[in-house]
Amino acid sequence: MLKFLLQKKNNCTNCKEKFRTSQELLKHAKEIHKQIIRKCNNCGKQFLNEKDRLHHMKEEKQREIDYRRHKNLK
Repeated sequence: MLKFLLQKKNNCTNCKEKFRTSQELLKHAKEIHKQIIRKCNNCGKQFLNEKDRLHHMKEEKQREIDYRRHKNLK
């Protein structure tokens, strides 16, 4: 089931072409469909849509907060 979900994740929503990696999909979307690629302000990871980028940044911020709390407990 997980393998199926991962395969579906790398499908182009515009032309339904399939890609082995998310990087190949990003390159395709940028070059063929002229989509804007959004980057995380902290790590530079690339996303096709703003919703995914914001979700990533929220998770990254929470990990940073958790790390600081854990560090201060020592």
